[in-house]
Amino acid sequence: MSPETRDCMRKIQMGALLGSMVGGSFGLLYGGFEAFRHKGLTGPQRIGLALRSTVGAGMAFGFFLAVGTGIRGCGAHERY
Repeated sequence: MSPETRDCMRKIQMGALLGSMVGGSFGLLYGGFEAFRHKGLTGPQRIGLALRSTVGAGMAFGFFLAVGTGIRGCGAHERY
């Protein structure tokens, strides 16, 4: 694997990590608010709702930030 490819993969991994952290924290806030808002849920159901929201938002935002980092950050020096 060439050094350029390794550098590009590191950038994509860091983009995915940053995106999943930001998305997960937003999902935790939103999921916690939704779990608090619904009065008919039991404790485990509330925790499950918050966790599903956290994981889902983290995965989605991490994926999109990784793709955006790959498009914007990798190979730009070769085109211009």
